[in-house]
Amino acid sequence: MTKHMYQIILCALLLYTGQLCAQHAFRIGDIQHRITVGYNLGASAPFSLPNTIREIKSYSPVFAPSIGYEATYDISEKWLVGAALRFDVKGMEVTDSVQYFHTIITVDNASGDQGTFEGDFSGTNATTVKNSYLTLPVYGGYRLGSWDFKIGLYVARLLNGRFEGSVSDGYIRKGDSLGEKVLIDRATFDFAEQIRKWDWGGHLAFARNFGVHWQATLTAQVGAQPIFPSSFKGVGYDLHNMYVTLGAAYRLW
Repeated sequence: MTKHMYQIILCALLLYTGQLCAQHAFRIGDIQHRITVGYNLGASAPFSLPNTIREIKSYSPVFAPSIGYEATYDISEKWLVGAALRFDVKGMEVTDSVQYFHTIITVDNASGDQGTFEGDFSGTNATTVKNSYLTLPVYGGYRLGSWDFKIGLYVARLLNGRFEGSVSDGYIRKGDSLGEKVLIDRATFDFAEQIRKWDWGGHLAFARNFGVHWQATLTAQVGAQPIFPSSFKGVGYDLHNMYVTLGAAYRLW
């Protein structure tokens, strides 16, 4: 359903901007070029909180800058189209209390070897996410006074992935919630290799113009597909990138 919604939005934008462009003589010198900087805040999380998460004990952002280049073109006094190329870091640190949370963990045993368990864990879960992307948003926009409103889609290529953490003070039932119970003082997990290489979703932005050169910007991006493939069983629910970028832009010419 979400995928179809994004496709409908994209088709509507392409049709409408195509009609406007057909009525407008394109001039390459009218393209506006900007450098953008910002800070990403948000989470890689499910759209709704599953019942396996009983309590969010703590949340904190990681250092998550956004640096990029943006090109926009006015096709009328009110309407514009644009695209950007951004380097984005998206991440978080979160600790929560879980019950029957399906995962895969690594445990050190008494002999110094490591054992892997897959099953339903109950206890405390601490997760760190820090993923770097090269992001390409494409959008249409509407100008109202000093404000620009933009809506479109983005596609992002994963450059470096980090998704790791630990579980503690609980137990895991091997296989599923009816399996053998194993007490866990502390165990770890690292799912960086399983993160999808591509992410895509919706793009919504607001920009306030200050004079000719400066803008204050607020951008939201929501991933349409989970960051892990459906075949991966290390996390018991779908996680989506949902981040807001607080930033500024400077017009070069």
